[in-house]
Amino acid sequence: MAEAATRPRAPERTCIGCRRKTAPAGLVRVARRPDGALAVGRTEPGRGAWLCAASATCFDAAVRRRAFGRALRCEVSGQELVWLRGRLLSEGVSTSDGPMGRKLEGVGGA
Repeated sequence: MAEAATRPRAPERTCIGCRRKTAPAGLVRVARRPDGALAVGRTEPGRGAWLCAASATCFDAAVRRRAFGRALRCEVSGQELVWLRGRLLSEGVSTSDGPMGRKLEGVGGA
């Protein structure tokens, strides 16, 4: 029992679209820089939000739920969302799979 308490835990992050918790390796970080601009990357400074990598379903769910504004604690304009969608989805093939390769249930129209 004491062994389980001393075992180091891997960091977990939550996708703002599908709300699944996973290791940061399967997610992309979106940050609001101190100058107010949006940026994509793990090392970007500022308030951040995590999203499943190359998942149009998660991105659309986050937009529908207005999760970007809540997570970044600021208003995110439609123009910024269009830019962000292009930036995030151009880096990989868009799928409806989650970070673990499983179909997401209850997300989108499913």
